[in-house]
Amino acid sequence: MMFLPVSSISQPIDRWVVMVLCFSIQMGCASLGGTDKISERYLACPMDSVWDSSLQVLKAYPVSVKDKTKGLIETGWRVQYVEGPQYGLFRREGLTNKERSQLSLTLTPVQSNVIRLQLAERREHWGFRGGSRIYDWFPVEPSEEQVNQILSTLTKKLEAEGCFVES
Repeated sequence: MMFLPVSSISQPIDRWVVMVLCFSIQMGCASLGGTDKISERYLACPMDSVWDSSLQVLKAYPVSVKDKTKGLIETGWRVQYVEGPQYGLFRREGLTNKERSQLSLTLTPVQSNVIRLQLAERREHWGFRGGSRIYDWFPVEPSEEQVNQILSTLTKKLEAEGCFVES
């Protein structure tokens, strides 16, 4: 395949095609990643307590990365069924409406026994897309309710151990 520099393209229509092609490639690559919901808390607590409590709170998710030295816990996808739109005159349901979420929890020591906790969620919905893949996963906004529930559970657990959590 041979590429021509943009300056060597003489026809106005050719420049327009090159610009549209470049824009399409950029948008396609940008749409591959989902949006993340990142929440942050500061904890006055020993790292071991925060690490153990975090693993217990995330036990409903399949943990794929667990690196205590880096302070990183990443989960695999967890699928949940959700109510979706009904289609047609008789209000039939489409294929199963479901969403999946993936979490990334980072623990960073700031000072002695002060830890910054960052929780990010990536969420995708299984639904109608059209085109060659009629149904497929596509990125949606993270669930603020889900992230807040996880942080609330972790906060209660750490406060019961005598830790102070600043939100």
